[in-house]
Amino acid sequence: MSTDDVEGTLEELDHDECVRLLAAFSVGRIAVATASDSSPFVVPVNYVLDGDVVVFRSAPGAKLAGIDRHAVSFQIDYIDGFHHSGWSVLVRGTAAVAEPHEIAHLDLESWTSGPKHYWVRVIPHSITGRRVRAIDLPWDERGYL
Repeated sequence: MSTDDVEGTLEELDHDECVRLLAAFSVGRIAVATASDSSPFVVPVNYVLDGDVVVFRSAPGAKLAGIDRHAVSFQIDYIDGFHHSGWSVLVRGTAAVAEPHEIAHLDLESWTSGPKHYWVRVIPHSITGRRVRAIDLPWDERGYL
């Protein structure tokens, strides 16, 4: 059986599983629209989850400028290229610079150098996810260790 003959199964993740995955990881990608271009601006950020709200830090720039004018998307994923499997979680919502009382209980240091004085909260309208599972291959008696 060639790898072309193997089909994976696609399954929807429920809300709780999506939030569990978001809480278990710390790096994702934020996508915002920019005024200078019609294409989305997508960059990685390290984040923390506060309930089901994604929080990250930012310096001024295209990312920060785009959040107050447009809807945003935030994504995390895991891909296993060898097994052709993985998962993805997508948060769609709005983002805004957080007020100090909204983030006072959080601890988040930016992974990049330079001051990141702005804390951004992504308030979800929807949190969805999907997982691709490779099907089990039959045991091959010809195999060896």
